[in-house]
Amino acid sequence: MAEASGDTSTLPVTVKKKKSLSIEEKIDIINAVESGKKKAEIAAEYGIKKNSLSSIMKNKDKVLEAFESLRFDPKRKRLRTAFYTDLEEALMRWYRIAQCLNVPVNGPMLRLKANDFAQKLGHNDFKCSNGWLDRFKSRYGLVFRAQPVEATGIAVDPSTVWQQNVLPYYLNDYHPKNVFNIKETGLLYRMLPTNTFAFKGETCSIGKLCKDRITLVVGANMDGSEKLPLLIIGKNRNPHCFKGIKSLPVYYEANRMAWMTSDIFDQWMRKLDEKFQAQQRRVVIFVDSFPAHPDVKNLKSIELAFFPSCLSSKFIAMKQGVIQSLKIRYRHCLIKKFLSSVEGSKEFTFSLIDAIDTLHLCWRAVTPETIAKSYEEAGFKSQKEESDQTNAETDTGLDLVPHAQAAGVEFPEGLSVEEYAALDDGLETCEAVPDGDSVWTKESKSDETGFYASDEEDDGGSLGTELPLPSKNEAIAALDTLKNFLRSQDINDGLHNSLADIEIFINSLSSK
Repeated sequence: MAEASGDTSTLPVTVKKKKSLSIEEKIDIINAVESGKKKAEIAAEYGIKKNSLSSIMKNKDKVLEAFESLRFDPKRKRLRTAFYTDLEEALMRWYRIAQCLNVPVNGPMLRLKANDFAQKLGHNDFKCSNGWLDRFKSRYGLVFRAQPVEATGIAVDPSTVWQQNVLPYYLNDYHPKNVFNIKETGLLYRMLPTNTFAFKGETCSIGKLCKDRITLVVGANMDGSEKLPLLIIGKNRNPHCFKGIKSLPVYYEANRMAWMTSDIFDQWMRKLDEKFQAQQRRVVIFVDSFPAHPDVKNLKSIELAFFPSCLSSKFIAMKQGVIQSLKIRYRHCLIKKFLSSVEGSKEFTFSLIDAIDTLHLCWRAVTPETIAKSYEEAGFKSQKEESDQTNAETDTGLDLVPHAQAAGVEFPEGLSVEEYAALDDGLETCEAVPDGDSVWTKESKSDETGFYASDEEDDGGSLGTELPLPSKNEAIAALDTLKNFLRSQDINDGLHNSLADIEIFINSLSSK
């Protein structure tokens, strides 16, 4: 007995090594279990214990997320995450886009981009060492190989690459309410139908109409639930019609060309970034690749996504119906104001402040359905939810044309309201090369050229007359008139509450 016992103690003890499975194999196991296959058979097939299989099913969501988001190499066996998760996700998105566009990427390029993202995301302590780069490549299964010569000669359709490979990455990461597109458009804000032939075929660098031009920057989110405040860029920072005005319903900037500059874009993005920070949101804003649209540094809540410069305008959501809807509504209001003056035998006056108020009103009237439809037309289709077919409202002003003609307004034959609204779409709206001299400064003299003079002065006061600001008592009397009118209408509680808020605000002001 003792001899036998001694022999047994000298036998080597073998410990069976636990088998590690790749993410790919774990996906196969999950699929097998969900298809109804017996767990005992699955465990035997993959050489694992039943409790290991149970552990895989318990962590099913994590495994599926890692596999579907491509955050890890499917051959990897562990889901150990990195310390700079946001940096790595941004770097991988950039790498995938470069792959789709057939742009060769190597280690030094990846290191430069990693340091760039670290700066933008505020990771000041980050340094892309060789060790970090090697671990990053290992985590995501990246191997840099020389491209075959024949591969570089393959023609790639930018539109297909954008729609199938690039855009889905952003739409997968952001909810539709946090996906925005912004776009500039020119506007000749006093152009009546009688002016259209004078403008058609002319450049806006000459002629009287040039003084009436502004640039609008229009932006809204993908589901149409949120419209950004309009940004309006004029030629004069302080026109006479702004006298005594301390607030506007839009953002207003000015420079001698009335167009977007890199400085204005930078300041506007930072204002929006503060707004989204306060709301604790993270959004992506799609913009054109223009010199006037720099890659703004250190944004906390905004990721800027730049359309490739070679991409067709049909992929820009704001150009698929949103801007047209706004302009048609605006032209409709402009003609109505003109007709009212004609029928009342009054001189027609329409200043920049009138244009701003009208644009604000019309922008509020553009419907969520129009915006959502425009995004669909541009190829923005959420992968998380199937959007219903929405019918955008049709902005028809056709009934206004015969009315205008009857009042003696020359509405050119064959010119539709849509064509009238789109006549100024071709105006230049962005500086071609950043130029500090093009921006209006306080030191600039307003009488150096006619472009700097106010709109009203240019036209001898005929298109805008400076009116005295109403007193507090006059404002209260006007509000009483408005309330009496609205009480005779069937209005909702929201309007009643708004009237009350206005009255409270007026009463809180000191008498002047």
